[in-house]
Amino acid sequence: MGMIFFCSPVVSMFTDHFGCRKTAVSGAAVAFIGLLSTSFANSLILRYFTYGILFGCGSSFAFQPSLVILGHYFRQRLGLVNGVVTAGASLFSMGLPVFLDKLVGPLGLSRTFQILSLFMLVQAVLALTFKPLLPTGGGMGPPGMGPGPAETQTQATAQGMSKWSKAIAGVRKYFNLRVFHIVTYRVWAFGVATAVLGYFVPYVHLINFVNEKFKENNKVWVLLVCIGASSGVGRLGFGKIGDLIPGLGKVYMQVRN
Repeated sequence: MGMIFFCSPVVSMFTDHFGCRKTAVSGAAVAFIGLLSTSFANSLILRYFTYGILFGCGSSFAFQPSLVILGHYFRQRLGLVNGVVTAGASLFSMGLPVFLDKLVGPLGLSRTFQILSLFMLVQAVLALTFKPLLPTGGGMGPPGMGPGPAETQTQATAQGMSKWSKAIAGVRKYFNLRVFHIVTYRVWAFGVATAVLGYFVPYVHLINFVNEKFKENNKVWVLLVCIGASSGVGRLGFGKIGDLIPGLGKVYMQVRN
């Protein structure tokens, strides 16, 4: 999960440069390779690379374009649309614990990884349906957050520049820090980064905790199903509420939650 968020700035640049479809398909393919190779890994160190790094980075490249593409089709109800799309993760959070509980026992961990890798192949195929309606690199940010006049002029005269100047112009185009001038964006960026440090702790440790405290319970996965269900309801509900809040004020709602 750390790699999914750690790769976000790089994924944003790739999405701007290559578009949502190519980025998502490539990411899903890398994630498929990561999961498949994990099934053959025979050491924990190797799995740190195949699952943690390879699968994590691939998932990041597959995940973010699936949210960016929504801005190409929806404007007025973008919050609700994001809620509907991300609620899919909640549905899988409800179904996967039951699925894995039935799968790992008889088939083993390696076979389970191979079966899960097929989900990433399906995602790569579905990503082929992305049809961007906005020009690549056009950006989705607020007015005035694109390249400044000096940067635009620099890009227009890039042919007469040195290689170093062209590289600097490219960095300014795809690594635009002007968005940090918006106070609400700074609150959101650093607030969410802090929140996710503990967000996934229940998913990782909840089952072991229940096994230690309530040893007679044989259906500990029910708690993960409940978390997924409540998360899905929250995504849909607050997505709709977000659409009712004008401007960037909805950012504060997310940070407060």
